[in-house]
Amino acid sequence: MIDYKINEILVKQLNDDYNCSICVDPVLNSLPLEQHQALSCKNGHLLCQACWGKQLALRKECCICKIKVESISELCRNIFLEKGFRNKKVHCPNGFENFKVDEKLIKDESDGCKSVITIDQLESHLRECEFVFIECPNDPIRCKDKFRKNQTDKHMNKCQYVTINCEHCKEPVIKNDMPTHIENDCSIISLECEFCKDKFGRRSLENHIANECPNVVIDCPHKEGGCTARIKRCYLSQHLTEEDNHIRYMQKIIEKHRIQVEESDRIIKKLRVDYKELEKRVEITSRYKGNWTIENWSQKLTHYPNNERLKSPYFCIGSKSFYVGLYPNGFNQTNAGFMSIFLHLYEKPSTSTTVVRFSFELLHSDPTKSLKFEKSNKYTENKGSGFSQFIDIKMINNFIIDGKLTINIDVEVIPPSSSLVTK
Repeated sequence: MIDYKINEILVKQLNDDYNCSICVDPVLNSLPLEQHQALSCKNGHLLCQACWGKQLALRKECCICKIKVESISELCRNIFLEKGFRNKKVHCPNGFENFKVDEKLIKDESDGCKSVITIDQLESHLRECEFVFIECPNDPIRCKDKFRKNQTDKHMNKCQYVTINCEHCKEPVIKNDMPTHIENDCSIISLECEFCKDKFGRRSLENHIANECPNVVIDCPHKEGGCTARIKRCYLSQHLTEEDNHIRYMQKIIEKHRIQVEESDRIIKKLRVDYKELEKRVEITSRYKGNWTIENWSQKLTHYPNNERLKSPYFCIGSKSFYVGLYPNGFNQTNAGFMSIFLHLYEKPSTSTTVVRFSFELLHSDPTKSLKFEKSNKYTENKGSGFSQFIDIKMINNFIIDGKLTINIDVEVIPPSSSLVTK
């Protein structure tokens, strides 16, 4: 739609009461109307919002009566004038051409919208008006036409960028590209084989030349073994029958393939060794750092008596799975009155040993007062390692933040030591 101001589409020109005292345009001159207000100073001098903004940026006063105005919010809104403005009649802007002459709108008497509505009805009318100018829905980049929405069918009938189905192969093709499609791409159009002069569809022709045409000159299938003959496909059987040295060529091919298979086996074995080595590196160099937050700690302290534990979510380091077990009221009677915490390696009993260095840090609201303990352990099965008397329960309230207990967890898998021997 062409750019316009409301005063350009008025049926009758407004009197000066509706105009800005500076730019002399109507104070409500563009859509959407709800973003504009008729504003005046306390003495009634009316400016549009844009001019009020410029004026107050220069001086905090009305440019006519000089009364102090500190901000837009101090101005008075003239609702009576706004209502009168909204009831004025205008032509639908889609009743004009989509260009201007000497900065003036040109009335489209033949194809434009003939509606005359109030300014208040204008926005709702424009949402439904079928006379609005639109771009081509087929390809707005290549098709430069702009037309009224109610003329879409007429445009589609002549547009060269509409998608249609090829009458031969039924594939969707842009109308303008159809000649190129038929000449180069259509799989059904019959083409002549340059060797035997028979006709085939384009897709069939490629297979015909590559695998079937008797007049195509091809290499002997034993070229890899040393036969350099090139013959027409129709003479291939005769060539293979007459030549008595093809067994030797076949033996060369078989030997060559045998060498290739052996080399492939060697590469595969090396890749397997490299893969196992990489697996080991991933397992021994990984580390986990995170935190475990336990909400509603006071309830947990009540609901988990001595020798009953909370269990953290699992976390992984390489192929190893771990979890933390926490006893709010201590692990067994010996540790009653203390919080106990242990790190568990979750796996079946194994002959291999996993060496782990880990720490637990109980966070305090004052970071300098947080409580941290470290330990190392060798794991061979799912047995916990940690601290039976991590903290006295009487002291734990100092570490409760918003009803939550937070523990930083740092776990590192240590690589096993190895011995090097030279004989």
